[in-house]
Amino acid sequence: MKEIELSDLDRRLLERLATDARVSNREIAREFGLTEGAIRLRLKRLIDEKAIQVAAVTNIDHVPDSVIAYLWIDVDATYPLAGVLDALVAQPEITYVASLVGRADILAITWVRSATHLADYLHNTIDPIPGIGRIRYELTHRMIKHDYRLTTITR
Repeated sequence: MKEIELSDLDRRLLERLATDARVSNREIAREFGLTEGAIRLRLKRLIDEKAIQVAAVTNIDHVPDSVIAYLWIDVDATYPLAGVLDALVAQPEITYVASLVGRADILAITWVRSATHLADYLHNTIDPIPGIGRIRYELTHRMIKHDYRLTTITR
C-alpha cells in the first residue's frame, strides 16, 4: 500500500473526526477557519487513499453474550505463514490478525459467546486450516480500553 504523508491539517481533521465523525464539513471548516470545499476535498483525498474510513464502532458493552477471545497461534514450520494469515483473514468471525515476533507466530482476535462456543469454533473452523500448529487462547474478563482510532483498513 502506498504511504501518504499526513499534514498538520490532516492530523487535526483526523482528531476532530475521531471525537465525532458525524460533524458536518461546514462545522469543521468554521472551526478550522477554512472553506467547506477545502475540508470536503481533504476528506475525499484521505478516503480515496485509504488513510481513513468513516464507520460505526460497536460498543462491546452493548453486545449481549459476547466475550473477546485472543488466539495465540503457532504455525507449522513446513507451511508458509502467508497462507495461514490469508486463511485467518478470510474468516468473518475474526476481527484482528497480526503476524508476531515473540510469543507466537500469529495473534487473532474473535468474539465468542462462551468457552464452549470458542472450543467448537477452534475445533471446527480454525484447527482444520493447513499450517495451524498449536493454539493458545485467552478470554477477556472485561475490556478496559481499546483505542479504535488507529487500525488497518480492510475490505
